[in-house]
Amino acid sequence: LKILDKLAHFGDVDTSVRFPAADTITAETGGSERTRIDSSGRLLIGTSASRTVWGNHNSLQVEGLGGGANGVSITRNTADAFYPYLAFGKSRGTSDGSSTIVQDDDVTGIISFNGADGGDMNPQTAYIQSAVDGTPGTNDMPGRLQFFTTADGATSGTERLRITSAGKVGINQSTPTAMLEVVDSAYH
Repeated sequence: LKILDKLAHFGDVDTSVRFPAADTITAETGGSERTRIDSSGRLLIGTSASRTVWGNHNSLQVEGLGGGANGVSITRNTADAFYPYLAFGKSRGTSDGSSTIVQDDDVTGIISFNGADGGDMNPQTAYIQSAVDGTPGTNDMPGRLQFFTTADGATSGTERLRITSAGKVGINQSTPTAMLEVVDSAYH
């Protein structure tokens, strides 16, 4: 079965599924495009063109002009103490579904904050990074959390705070030896 560019309901002609270009699918409501799956398989919400953020054309992109138009919410409604979540997973495997063990210092996830510099949206203002902090094994995954900010005149972050797998906190110190170690970066 082949169809024209558009599938629309008889009773609601401004809501449709379209095929505006080769290997591209869009969904429209109210006569406006709301989502697009482009020829590279990226899901675009609120935009019809993929853009680079932090050097990548990401698989899921949400873009808007403020308010809820550019946000993502995750809500759980249950009568218990459980919660919604966002989970990152990292394996050293080379195929989907693999569970090859990670190694010490492997980064398991980053939340990157980027700002437009007039040319692109690659420069970071800050990021938060999780990494393996020791030798992992079955049901044993030591981890650390690191916080980075970007100095004036730079485009990427420098580590400012680290919480190790032992619970030690280092400010301007990546290898704290005490429970709290603060180093004045001007003298470090």
